[in-house]
Amino acid sequence: MTSFLPRLITGIVYISVVAGSILYSSKSFTLVFILLTFIGIYESNLLWERIRLKNPKYNYPIPQTYVILSMSTLILVPFYFSNSYDPFPILLIFILIWISDTMSYFFGSYFGNTKMRIKVSPNKTWEGFIGGFLCSLIFSIVSFSYIQEIYSLWKTISLGILIPVFGLIGDVYQSKLKRMAGVKDSGSILPGHGGIFDRLDSAMGVSYISFLITII
Repeated sequence: MTSFLPRLITGIVYISVVAGSILYSSKSFTLVFILLTFIGIYESNLLWERIRLKNPKYNYPIPQTYVILSMSTLILVPFYFSNSYDPFPILLIFILIWISDTMSYFFGSYFGNTKMRIKVSPNKTWEGFIGGFLCSLIFSIVSFSYIQEIYSLWKTISLGILIPVFGLIGDVYQSKLKRMAGVKDSGSILPGHGGIFDRLDSAMGVSYISFLITII
């Protein structure tokens, strides 16, 4: 309970700040996401420096470049639809990420028995992944049918299907970096969650496929 409460409070504050910045205005969205990008770059640079101490041949700043490109891609999404800022596409993407991550954690914690055998993320289970996947897909259908039509039906369902997959890829890549660096978290700015890079790993993983679905 001691560790759960800070994690819960931090998660609520984080989601409120991100969702609030998206909905309030284009300026607040851009400012908050640029700030998150700079923090993510700083944390990824710390990982890179630790990795280089263990492996001097790791010369190229790939983690930092990955953060810059991924976050820049996310920032472009709400500005694509028209000359004006549209907050709802990027909000839908983040809601699907949060649902997928949260429900994967829930199903994995209570029902997870079959390991996915991912070396850098040994606690990942198929039950957790499938639970998050199904919840993401169900919400994408519900959001299109009963809440608001943001994308066309096929795009909305595609996001519901692909976000859990690419979110897992982003999570695994970041876990690999942490394993190479020999650390548990990329930072400590978010109690119970680690750093900004830890919290945005799934979002960075889905950034490219989400933008691709947006523009086609």
